[in-house]
Amino acid sequence: VCRRMCYFIISLASCFLAILVALIANTVIGQAPLLFLKISEITQGEIDITFAPSTEGQYYHRFFNATKIDSLVKDNVALLAPRISFDQSTIYSSKEQNRSVELSFFLQDSQREKKLKIGSKYDPPMLGEGECAVPDSIAEYLKLGKGEEALVKISISSYYNLLSIIYNSIKSDEDAYIEEIPWNTVVTLPCKIASTFDNLGGKVPIGTDDQYMWMELGPFLKHFGKHIESSDEKFKKFVSSFNTYDIVTSLITNHPSREEVYVDSDFINVQKKMAQFSSGILDPLGFYPVVSAMPILKSLLPLSLGAVFLKIILNLVVVLLAAISTFLIYSLLMISVETRTFEMGIFRMLGITKYGLGFLVIVQALMFVAPAFILALASSFPILSVISSLFQEALGFSFTPVPNALSIAWAVCIGIFVPLLAAIFPIRTVVSQNLIQSLDTTRSKTQGVHITIEYAQRGSAWGLIAFGVVVIAFGLSIYYFLPLALLSMNLQLLLWIMLSILLSIIAGLIMISLNIQHILERLLIFVFLFCETAAMNLLVLKNMIAHKFRNRRTGIIYSLSLGFLLFAVVAYTMELRNTQLTMLSRHSSYLEVQWKGAPATFSDVVQLEQLLLHNFTAEVEEFSWASNDLGNHMRVKIKDNWITDFGKQKNYNVHSHSIGPNFFEVSNELFLSVFDQNTSSGLALGEQLYTPRGSQSMGVGSFLEQELNSQIGDPKNTYLYMFERATTDLAFESKPLFMLSSCPGFRMVRTVKSYQTILLSFPMFLKYGNYTSYTQLPYDTLMIKIRGEKAAYYHKVFNALQQMSLQRYKIFVPWNYLKEAGNIDNIKFFLDIMFIVIIVLFMFLSFFSLSSSMTANILEQSKELSVVRAVGLSRNRTILMFIYEAFMLVLSSSLIGSIIGMIVGYTLSLQRALFTDLPVTFAFPYLHLIAMFLTSIICAILSTVSPALYLLKRPIAELAKYQSHNQLSLIHISEPTRPRLISYAVFCLKKK
Repeated sequence: VCRRMCYFIISLASCFLAILVALIANTVIGQAPLLFLKISEITQGEIDITFAPSTEGQYYHRFFNATKIDSLVKDNVALLAPRISFDQSTIYSSKEQNRSVELSFFLQDSQREKKLKIGSKYDPPMLGEGECAVPDSIAEYLKLGKGEEALVKISISSYYNLLSIIYNSIKSDEDAYIEEIPWNTVVTLPCKIASTFDNLGGKVPIGTDDQYMWMELGPFLKHFGKHIESSDEKFKKFVSSFNTYDIVTSLITNHPSREEVYVDSDFINVQKKMAQFSSGILDPLGFYPVVSAMPILKSLLPLSLGAVFLKIILNLVVVLLAAISTFLIYSLLMISVETRTFEMGIFRMLGITKYGLGFLVIVQALMFVAPAFILALASSFPILSVISSLFQEALGFSFTPVPNALSIAWAVCIGIFVPLLAAIFPIRTVVSQNLIQSLDTTRSKTQGVHITIEYAQRGSAWGLIAFGVVVIAFGLSIYYFLPLALLSMNLQLLLWIMLSILLSIIAGLIMISLNIQHILERLLIFVFLFCETAAMNLLVLKNMIAHKFRNRRTGIIYSLSLGFLLFAVVAYTMELRNTQLTMLSRHSSYLEVQWKGAPATFSDVVQLEQLLLHNFTAEVEEFSWASNDLGNHMRVKIKDNWITDFGKQKNYNVHSHSIGPNFFEVSNELFLSVFDQNTSSGLALGEQLYTPRGSQSMGVGSFLEQELNSQIGDPKNTYLYMFERATTDLAFESKPLFMLSSCPGFRMVRTVKSYQTILLSFPMFLKYGNYTSYTQLPYDTLMIKIRGEKAAYYHKVFNALQQMSLQRYKIFVPWNYLKEAGNIDNIKFFLDIMFIVIIVLFMFLSFFSLSSSMTANILEQSKELSVVRAVGLSRNRTILMFIYEAFMLVLSSSLIGSIIGMIVGYTLSLQRALFTDLPVTFAFPYLHLIAMFLTSIICAILSTVSPALYLLKRPIAELAKYQSHNQLSLIHISEPTRPRLISYAVFCLKKK
């Protein structure tokens, strides 16, 4: 250690970094499934389980007694938060009653929900009797401020009638009997606005916060009893004194260890734990009177595959870390052995056996593990604390900043077993060294030509044998485990198999690419050193050829690490993008308006169009309409409708929609895939529906072309569009105008599923539906195209539509993709930053191998350096030559790995598209490549400057005689010719 302090420090630092990354990566990667929990909470809120009374029986069976339930379900089982909900309530100002907004009104126990972490990002105020909290947008629209009074109309008949039943059952005979009020009776309650909010932080689905207002549950009946419309004062006092918790409409709860439950990437395990938790609550309540739902779990189901996929990808990063650590320590040991050939020769002459030399290498590999492990473990705690706080700030959840058991196990494995594994080949190199060449200090160790002589009768081809064993094991595992995964529907095992195949492809491609790396190096020298002299370019190229075998180990490390990491980057980007595309596929455009319940009336259409045409001509480029399904809105009642051939042999249920002539220009082109069309007219697809040919045709899915043998333009190619009525069937003859493989907003599936979609013009929709006027058509969706795709324009138009929605009692809902996808973009940004840091860490981890390689290359070239210095190459230019060499080595290896990783990642995207019917997208990881390029420059400079300066500070004459074997010289050997059993030798190793 004392004589090779620099080598010891490099080895210690590399092992420390490898163990530290293992401790941190495993702990952080374990939290990956929580990212998908946050995605589910976007649509469901932060509520794990909801309990509601069974809807069977009388209306008074539709309430809970939360006080009684609290006594049955102890707090150690679960803490339940009661709620009372009044849907379709209306709030308006007591000063301007012409302004009103329809919303949902609910009562909550804010303190219980705070303990359950329901609405974790919302700090609820303590509301008193008669106080309420409303959204900022509604308060602004109603022109109400804090402390002002609002009026709320709620439908409270069932709630009132249950109170009257309870009162009538306990009243004395002389008290008046309270009659039940009619169904849907509306009661008006005054409330003082005590607080406004922008969002409820997860109490309701994100994006719907402006559709809710709330009051505190406890004092509600006291306030309600004062304003109840009854002339019986005793009944009013009874209501005011009644415990609100005895009549609630629902109970909600969260698992006490919800993050520990959802952090499991196996969805089946999550289901089991949540089912056990729910059963523990339902057991004392009874099964039949209670209906439970798990909204988060239901939302996680379609995302579970993505969660497993991301967890496997991140686990592969840890496996990659172990592989890189093995290569790194192997490279360091090999360089140590190759640069200490003289010492090893001396040791062998002193009598140390081959086994002793092997033991020496193993001790050398392990001597820096213990201090590295202690330092890494101590450093992991503050780093994990910082990462946990970043998670809390960016994603809303944190974790215990302590390395988990798995991370410690991986760290021990990397610290102990990896050095032992890495020492195998260096030991073989030590015991196979030629003694005469080891002791020869006059020749340069740098060799441009290597000659290998193989004897046919000696040894076995152990490399081929090992490769054969690995291939057989891999083939047998696929042969058995792949059918097992398919038969048992074990998606996690199936994904592991598929990713193992992909990783094998990456590793194989990298090994093959090493044979063409010299071509890439020449190309990079030509590109980046175009302004250098031809002599410098030639020197760099010759250096890389002479150091090819030693540099290959460093090149493999960089290629493998960057290949796997860029593959992981493309994979998680694709997974998050698929989540966004799945969301977007349910809509026709990035900004649209959809109607709730009944379709839009013609007056709604006129008002919306006037709003866009008069107020947003600069922001809105164009807009278009689409109708609801014809089968649900025909003027003549039908049972079913379908499309068939003339022989009526193949029938396919259809949903029929009419679209505007500019539908495909306004809608999202990402989902438009044209299988076949008639291009003779030169018109757009939507416009073709409004031509004479379009009045006899329809747009259909490409699936019908295969099943009905349809051809565009064939006059014999005709469909029957059938409607089943109670009396006789109704049939229309039609032809395919165009065929789509996919269509924005509508299902154009490639296989037989529940139904097919056909597209019509509005005149044909009017004809088939037996309408007499366009004012009767069921308009359903308004799609809006923003000029220049500017985000500010999207938000401006969206806010105006929201305001109009409030004025129209929310009969329609505006939808803005940019707002919905913002949370996923935040997760992607967080993952991008995390992987950029991982790439930089891996490149600096590989830097230790680069530093050792370049140090050995420089020190072994002392004689060659003396020659080039003697002929006039300056010291700075000599250092620059080695910087160029290191930069070309790192950049070429990193580019090879990155290109292969991206290619395999894109292949994965193509495979994924086969299952999801989503368009294939590829996001080029330019930020990661920029980080890689900049890190390459830093690594090249740091790895060469110090050893080059150490050597080049000497005079040229001394440089020519420099020897890199620690300045040890052999003084004397006594009686070397005696028989081996009685021979002895005396050495004196003097340090110059």
